[in-house]
Amino acid sequence: MTIFAGAALLCGCVRQPPHRPPPPPAAPAHLHGTYRGGVYASSEGGFSVPRPVSVDINGRILADSPDGVIFVDNWGSRITFKGEAILEHSPMMAMLESQGKEKAMTEYAHRAFGEMITAHYHADVRDGTLSFIYLQPASPKTGVAMFVHGKRLFVAETETLPGVELLAQSDEQSQLGREASLEASAVALAQTMQTP
Repeated sequence: MTIFAGAALLCGCVRQPPHRPPPPPAAPAHLHGTYRGGVYASSEGGFSVPRPVSVDINGRILADSPDGVIFVDNWGSRITFKGEAILEHSPMMAMLESQGKEKAMTEYAHRAFGEMITAHYHADVRDGTLSFIYLQPASPKTGVAMFVHGKRLFVAETETLPGVELLAQSDEQSQLGREASLEASAVALAQTMQTP
């Protein structure tokens, strides 16, 4: 072996066939719900939803529970869908019946996500959808949208991609624009949920 050939091997300059690992499964081995043809259906959450992440960037189901599912991809997307029953004699059901969806969902959001959120009600989306930005310490911002259908509350959540805050301008106007876009994404995701 010549000195140049040995140096080329050490530097990794010799062309070798690319190693392509097998694609990861689109869903974990055990699911509570079902996943067929790119559509996830929850076992107890009362909804189905098309896959919101691309398989080209390893979009997949990270985990699910009887009433919800989390999708992720290699670009850092994390999208969650949930459906939960509203109990017959609960404060939420009483408020829905006496004060309407906007008041009931706003009260629920403040209890579940904290008083710091600023909720926006969209009367024309799914017969009433509430959206807001939620921020936990040391976590990315999350856009949340929720709506009531029948006796169930449905929620869609999406997080900012890692690095977006670092790459984006830091002035207040840019910040408000990114938050509005994130909140609009959550509302759009909520509209993809199919309910019986």
